[in-house]
Amino acid sequence: MKKLTAGFIAKSISGELIQGFPEQEITGVSIDSRSIKEGEVFFAIRGENFDGHDFIIECIEKGARALVVEKIIDIVGEGKNITVIKVEDSTKALQELAKAYRLLLKGLKVIAITGSAGKTTTKDIIAALLGKRYRTRKTRGNLNNHYGLPLTLLDFDGDEEIAVLEMGMSQLGEISLLAEIAKPEIGVITNVGETHLESLISVENVAKGKSELIKALPADGIAVLNYDNEYVREMSRVFPGKKIIYYGLTGEADLYADNIVSTRTGMEFDVHYGNEVEKLKLDRMGLHNVYNTLAAIAVARHLGISWQEIKEGLLDVEYSSLRWDVQERDGVIIINDAYNANPLSMEASITAAREMRGKRLILALGAMLELGEREEPAHLRLGEYVCENKADLLITVGETARLISEGARKKGMKNSQVIECENNQKAIEVLSKQLQEGDILLVKGSRGLKMEEIVRALL
Repeated sequence: MKKLTAGFIAKSISGELIQGFPEQEITGVSIDSRSIKEGEVFFAIRGENFDGHDFIIECIEKGARALVVEKIIDIVGEGKNITVIKVEDSTKALQELAKAYRLLLKGLKVIAITGSAGKTTTKDIIAALLGKRYRTRKTRGNLNNHYGLPLTLLDFDGDEEIAVLEMGMSQLGEISLLAEIAKPEIGVITNVGETHLESLISVENVAKGKSELIKALPADGIAVLNYDNEYVREMSRVFPGKKIIYYGLTGEADLYADNIVSTRTGMEFDVHYGNEVEKLKLDRMGLHNVYNTLAAIAVARHLGISWQEIKEGLLDVEYSSLRWDVQERDGVIIINDAYNANPLSMEASITAAREMRGKRLILALGAMLELGEREEPAHLRLGEYVCENKADLLITVGETARLISEGARKKGMKNSQVIECENNQKAIEVLSKQLQEGDILLVKGSRGLKMEEIVRALL
């Protein structure tokens, strides 16, 4: 982060400087007492299960130079020299500081990505392609919410030319907030499907929430939209600008792919854009990753990245963890795709795993959380999809995931091909006995299930 003064911070967040000096220099921002560094300002965030004010003394001992608080804490000892800024809402204050800091990054072009599935991988690919020519930074991991995005921006040092930011949501209005902070000029929507229905109720509301990014773009901004997803295609209606790049697998899109072939290690396909046709290779399996790549190419070509740079960049992507992480042990290919799961991403990953053509396809699947009233039908349908894709063995983990087993059996999968496990440990025991050389194993479930524990144990 660029050095900021306590006075600038207080003014940006409408805070009251109740202790310390306006000229005090701050070198970073933290909301976590475990990782705070000397010279940083600590925002005492209050959540449902924690209160940052409880960790203020620890932050002072670790060298915090300033505090942003909602309530005054009795500070003793060296805390007398700490700058203290009081606000009504520390979370809102963090967002306001990020918003003010974004305005200091005058030469920065911001690309924002959202969607029900694929946004993290698309972000990773865009950053790799643009990094061939520009000083580029991207959202670390999955820091894509009302805490993560502000912290990501506040970590920029001012030398960056491009920011590639992921935007997540579970409620309406969240992406509007993130866009107000980041001020993107290019917006990418990967798709819309059944996600966060516990709070959003309908897919139509998911689409409405995702479209907040397109609404927030400036008149001279660029919207990059998945033509093959009807919900995304319709977002053109709310775009205030004129420049839309549609991508997909149909010639009606501005940028499209055809002649798609799955190889043992990835995908090969032709990309058409205007009068240009290029043959590309991708070291990731699955049609969903072709879509992710097309979105990235649309951004890259708009910003002047050459086809040669694109080809090089596609083979040099730093993918975020727990997303299609392929490893091998004793002749078994293990795919760790355990970061999260919803109906769209589950089906895409199962299809991609099937295309790897192992001796047997084994699926270790957990529940898809936050689906609300769609929980039962979505899991039953997933079980049908497992059977339709001719999985050799289905292992479900947890009570809700038994619905996947039920759907698979009803569709015709044999009882001998379905094993239900109550937790990760049981799944580990079963897989340790079942796996054979030549098998392809996909492990996938929602984040709360921590199914990467299964992968760690098997490796």
